[in-house]
Amino acid sequence: MIGKFKKVLILSGIFLVTLFIILFAGLYIWIDFDLKKNIRIAVDKYGGSTEDALIAYLQDTTNSTNDRTHLAIWTLGQIRSEKAMPVLKELYLNDPEGKTCKGRHNQVLCQREIYKAMHATEANWLPLHARLKNE
Repeated sequence: MIGKFKKVLILSGIFLVTLFIILFAGLYIWIDFDLKKNIRIAVDKYGGSTEDALIAYLQDTTNSTNDRTHLAIWTLGQIRSEKAMPVLKELYLNDPEGKTCKGRHNQVLCQREIYKAMHATEANWLPLHARLKNE
């Protein structure tokens, strides 16, 4: 009886670890695909390097604030762009929780996303997508 219970626990553990790895890999691939799409949009529109195109996209006020937030700021954070830091700092209003933009993302840049992008660039955590800034 105890041997059977132990076997079920081991198999359950293996299943959970495998499920976690599959979910992590799927999320990584999904984010990577979205980042590449965003980079392609910015580079096609502005040319130049990945970082330069994304910064140009962010600074171009003819792009919607929603696109500037979700395409440019999010992507710059994910690729950990040090080059974008001066621009992000200029746009940041010291609102890490995004209270000033809550419900107004079609009017103002999301301060929470700017905060997260700056933090990702400065943090020393696993740089999963940093390689994309050189593509």
